[in-house]
Amino acid sequence: MNVLEAKNVTKRVGSRTLIDQMSFSIKKGQICGFLGPNGAGKTTLIRLLTGLIHPTKGDLSINGISVTQNRTKALMNIGAIVESPIFFPYLTGRKALLNLARLHPQLKGAQRKSRVKEVLEKVGLSHAADQKVGTYSLGMKQRLGIAQALLGNPSVIILDEPANGLDPMGMRELRSLILKLREETGISFFISSHLLDELQQLCDHLVVIKNGKLVWQGEMESLSGKPLYAFTLTPIDKAAPFIKKHYPVDHIEGNQIYVEIHEEDLAILNTHLIENGIQILSVEKKQKRLEDAFVEMMSS
Repeated sequence: MNVLEAKNVTKRVGSRTLIDQMSFSIKKGQICGFLGPNGAGKTTLIRLLTGLIHPTKGDLSINGISVTQNRTKALMNIGAIVESPIFFPYLTGRKALLNLARLHPQLKGAQRKSRVKEVLEKVGLSHAADQKVGTYSLGMKQRLGIAQALLGNPSVIILDEPANGLDPMGMRELRSLILKLREETGISFFISSHLLDELQQLCDHLVVIKNGKLVWQGEMESLSGKPLYAFTLTPIDKAAPFIKKHYPVDHIEGNQIYVEIHEEDLAILNTHLIENGIQILSVEKKQKRLEDAFVEMMSS
């Protein structure tokens, strides 16, 4: 079953159509990037998914439960950070989450303390749980935001520009946390971001919109292409015919041959090259950038 689904969703405000007959779905455990230029309707769609506004036509569902027909029950299966997470700076991280846990009717009494402790551990903030949020770094505040999104044990978490303002180390920590949560809990993520290189490293699925309309959805690999690896080999005249027999070759430049090959097959190819007397000088990943594919799509 799809954990998140939009079915022919339209949102009009007066004479303006902000979202136009949009349909897409996300399965359990997928990390889905949500892309579109400014003004494409991304914020409107996120507000629709989180029940803040209602569609003019169509329906959205979480775990098969309609957001429009059964908003309260549907939203119990979703967590979200829309823009930057905001907490009172004078509260500790633990106290801030305990207050937010009161919004989840399924958490009562001692369950709240237990769940808060659990989510703090999941996001790596146990050591700072009793420090005031005002002393947290931006990366720590972002992790605290994800902790609050986890409180209700959701099936899907929506993140709106989660890496804004983070330094490279903070972005890496955030990426590692999302991948870890997906691996450990099977949670799906729906992530809106303008940082396309970051999404390319993180997401396995994409939804792309333009002018309120869906223009593309599918697996990341289908848009950015199979991983392309540049092998620097000698002798190249012996290596090229051998590789062409087994793998698609994109092109050859000097003693470099560009091969479409999945990472799990690299060791096999390397072994075969060595066994056939071909010396491997270097191997470098050269995958097509998501940014290039996105610009091409928006230009068409």
